[in-house]
Amino acid sequence: MTEYNILKKLLKTVASSKRISVKEISRKLKVKEDFVRGVAETLRKDGAVKVERKTWKIIKPGPKLLELRTLPEIKILKYLLEKKKVTLKKLFSEAGLSKEDVQAGIGKLVTSGHIKIEKIDGERIIKVSVDSVPKDMLEIEKFIHKLIQDRERKIEDFSDDELEILNKLVSRPKFIDIEERTIEYILPTEKTRVLLEEEIVKPVVTRLTPDIILGKKWDDVVFKKYDLNEEFFRIYPGRIHPLRELIREIREVFVSMGFEEAHGPLVEVAFINFDMLFQPQDHPARDMQDTFYLLKPEYGEIEYPKEIIDRVRKTHENGWRTGSVGWGGKWSIEEAKRLVLRTHTTSVSISKVYEIGEKPAKIFSIGRVFRNETVDYKHLAEFMQIDGIIINKKANLRELMGIIKEFYSKLGFKDVRFWPSYFPYTEPSIQPSIYVKKWGKWLELGGAGIFRPEVTIPLGVKWPVLAWGLGVERLLMIRYDIDDIRTIYNNNLNWLRNIQLKV
Repeated sequence: MTEYNILKKLLKTVASSKRISVKEISRKLKVKEDFVRGVAETLRKDGAVKVERKTWKIIKPGPKLLELRTLPEIKILKYLLEKKKVTLKKLFSEAGLSKEDVQAGIGKLVTSGHIKIEKIDGERIIKVSVDSVPKDMLEIEKFIHKLIQDRERKIEDFSDDELEILNKLVSRPKFIDIEERTIEYILPTEKTRVLLEEEIVKPVVTRLTPDIILGKKWDDVVFKKYDLNEEFFRIYPGRIHPLRELIREIREVFVSMGFEEAHGPLVEVAFINFDMLFQPQDHPARDMQDTFYLLKPEYGEIEYPKEIIDRVRKTHENGWRTGSVGWGGKWSIEEAKRLVLRTHTTSVSISKVYEIGEKPAKIFSIGRVFRNETVDYKHLAEFMQIDGIIINKKANLRELMGIIKEFYSKLGFKDVRFWPSYFPYTEPSIQPSIYVKKWGKWLELGGAGIFRPEVTIPLGVKWPVLAWGLGVERLLMIRYDIDDIRTIYNNNLNWLRNIQLKV
């Protein structure tokens, strides 16, 4: 549709209403909003329409409110009223809230006098001072449910009572999101109808085209004038998510250091995820507290030669030929066949160790991993991990530390330290940390070490294998000063549009 035709259609649309938004005109005429703005600006300069911009404050429930759907103190009080008498320790484990939320809720309830905490026989007991949830709390909960249901509301639409509740919620981090949204309206003028009745002879064009030049039609059109001092409506083009941009940067860093990328499945048999890494079958990390096990199908096939499976079994039971005494007990092939959502990308690394054997290699992988964690401001059940290995006859711990330090340096983190640590499948083991100046503290970012003989020798590899597993989201939180890991995945358009990528 040409701008000439839009002129007439837009005039008719505007003349038929007292005020209409650019978005509504765009929908009615089935053209892009920017095109409507351009035509409206041409008409405005001729006095045919008026353009108004109104900025609204839009109130939306924040990530914490969407997670809890109430206040921590309300949820705790309901729990206490149901249980009657509860220890403080039991409340922390059964309330269904993070430690921080429980602490915040208890603080509010103690201050308001709704509960008391007494020490009886060495146990801290919580006593409730009310028979039911107070009316003011129920009003707040009702307000929260309505806000979540509405998704967003203009601040002008709230009553005085609602504004009072809103002000209480705004003071709590992550409970309320406030977004400023500008809406453009087009209004008719006295000249609107006059132009509709007149014949518009020359169409207005915004660019000089080959057709105009070759047909010598420049006298038959009016070229739109541009005013660089005019207000503009901010446009938000498509962009790469900050996490995706960081992953791309990480990939480029490793490739520049001579590494090759490897990939692996999200679902693995426990044999690869745990047993090949010399994690005992009764290790806490393998129970339902930390691992997501599949229900259907529950078991998979171990696609490794029987000889390899037997070596791993013997290593677990008595150490085989690794110089270890193993873990003792009887190793279960059924437990090794259980299917899990991989808990680390080290499953990719160990598969590559077997595949490559005793040949020099530098491999890295980046991918999603899954842990059965309680989701809070610093933990997720699903997150990204960087993993890597170096296979070399002369590989040593100093080289490992140098590689990790160089990796962080290329990402802009210069202060790197290493602390002694423990992991079931590496010895020695170290924990890399970087110093975050704006936070004034050292931050742990993962684990590293040299694969133990119990890991590599059953796979036919006697060379040292350097290995590491590092977090991705925490790097992003440092780079953009994010204090809640859930912000990364909340898809808050206001945050995504305005964050300045740092590469």
